[in-house]
Amino acid sequence: MKHFIAIIIGVMILGGCGPQAETIQPLQVGNQTIVAQEKADEAKQILLSMEEVLEVKGVVNEQGIYLAPRVKHFDRFHLNDIRKRGHENVAKRFPKETVHVSTDKKIYMELEKLEQELKKKTISEKRFSTKLKELEEKMKG
Repeated sequence: MKHFIAIIIGVMILGGCGPQAETIQPLQVGNQTIVAQEKADEAKQILLSMEEVLEVKGVVNEQGIYLAPRVKHFDRFHLNDIRKRGHENVAKRFPKETVHVSTDKKIYMELEKLEQELKKKTISEKRFSTKLKELEEKMKG
């Protein structure tokens, strides 16, 4: 009986310690919207390649690229470093663009809403620009 319990416990431990591969693909907005979003889609992939990043929301307009990564729980202690490295990686790929990266959860949620509105085509170009200006101010302050 003791051997049976030991085997069961061993199987439970080994089964629970396997790699937990979580593959989250960002929303690909593309060029089917009022403002083409291919640069934002590519920038999201760049941030997703960082091991600390779980998910990314982002949009682009003529003023720049706006990104908000969602970071793993234990990596939240290093938000400044993650933000800085993410900004450098995206700026290296898009040197002519102004890149804005924020790890603020509120910015993440706002960008998620904008992505959805762009995808569903329920936002005008004027309102989109206004929302991005508001977000840029929040990212600075």
